[in-house]
Amino acid sequence: MFIIDFYNPHIYPADRFAKQAINYPVHIVPETTDSEYLQKLEEALTTCIPEFRPDLIIYNAGTDCMIGDPLGNLNISPQGIISRDECIFKHAMNNRIPVVMMLSGGYQYSNAPVIADSIENLFRKFNL
Repeated sequence: MFIIDFYNPHIYPADRFAKQAINYPVHIVPETTDSEYLQKLEEALTTCIPEFRPDLIIYNAGTDCMIGDPLGNLNISPQGIISRDECIFKHAMNNRIPVVMMLSGGYQYSNAPVIADSIENLFRKFNL
């Protein structure tokens, strides 16, 4: 198992045991925007997939990083969420790795349509 974890270190993970399980931590500080977030994601996937060579990617697609979320305190736009999900699938498809996408986090009503738009985008882009 290999865990890449993007998180706001000011609120996650509070559990030391959980923190020790993270192989590739990516600290996302408050107010982080799309370009920085997506650059870090591209870097993480480009580095970690060849290193670990997974048989399966379990992708926790939380949306508490979206702008306005009362918990995440980040500024990822709805388009940034869609681009993030697309980036994960692009790397998985290019490396012929199956993906399990699990939805989580996101504490505002506006998250649901963004998630739906992202899933629809994945179906169109990757013929799922």
